[in-house]
Amino acid sequence: MTGPRRRFLRTCLLVAGGWLLPAPLRAASGSSHFTWAQLRYPGNWDPTPRAAPRFLDQLRRRTSVDAARARRVLDPGDPELYALPFLYVAGRGGFPGLGADAEGWLRRYLEGGGFVLFDDATGIPDSPFHRGVEDTLERIFPGRPLQPLGSGHTVFQSFYLLRDVPGRKLVRPFLYGVEVEDLTPVVFCANDLGGAWDGDPLGGYTYPCTPGGERQRELSFRMGVNLVLYALTGNYKKDQVHIPFILKRRQR
Repeated sequence: MTGPRRRFLRTCLLVAGGWLLPAPLRAASGSSHFTWAQLRYPGNWDPTPRAAPRFLDQLRRRTSVDAARARRVLDPGDPELYALPFLYVAGRGGFPGLGADAEGWLRRYLEGGGFVLFDDATGIPDSPFHRGVEDTLERIFPGRPLQPLGSGHTVFQSFYLLRDVPGRKLVRPFLYGVEVEDLTPVVFCANDLGGAWDGDPLGGYTYPCTPGGERQRELSFRMGVNLVLYALTGNYKKDQVHIPFILKRRQR
């Protein structure tokens, strides 16, 4: 299991290195687009349909990640997933069992180095979506439940240095994750990141962010950027060369 994941992440890191170059060098490197993949399943799989394009626009503005403008919607079992490093799974309401074949498909993706962000749009603690995701992950990774991620986790420093977990509504003050070896291929956010990103047709935002208003929305975009960069580069920021700089920044 280690070998395929390492190769997958090594490839992602090399490609991400191209994405993080200045635009002329990035063009010369011939790097591919980053694609935002989203899972379609029976149920309310798309509670914030304009969240992905609004976020991807911010990702292009804030980083040199060469992000495709449109998301790619995948059904369970689609082999195209294996060529993509990032999968977004949103929901408002229950999350159904995907079935043994689709859960095997998702397990192979995660064991091979893929990354899944579960984003709960329900806005309540321990929602039906949360419980459904926990049940699915228990079948995929028995004995490895979702656990709160500490503030020192790489996802909080993969691009921005963050302390808080934002979203449309502050349901939980932390992210959850499933650890596999030294990586976290599954992250669960209870705070509805997509609801903070989702825009209306006139260029405004669909929902207010409570209780922190527009500052909370800004932090939601930053957390999304960090999650994408973590999916692309893994734990490279744990390299010793970064630690003194990170600790100094955190003291400010």
